[in-house]
Amino acid sequence: MALSVAQIDAAITAINAGGQEYRIGDRSFKRGDLEVLAQLRKDAIAGERMAAGSMFQRVRFGGVR
Repeated sequence: MALSVAQIDAAITAINAGGQEYRIGDRSFKRGDLEVLAQLRKDAIAGERMAAGSMFQRVRFGGVR
């Protein structure tokens, strides 16, 4: 199951607001997993951009990757 950016953001927000653990479906994330969640969020954003065919996946600060 691929996680959406909204689900990942909710987990990060809940943990940062004082929660020790957050569950999404059958996956559980703890405070120590914030770096993992940040990487998952980055990957989810990239996946959504690719699915949408966004040109921003290739262009960054005026230069082509």
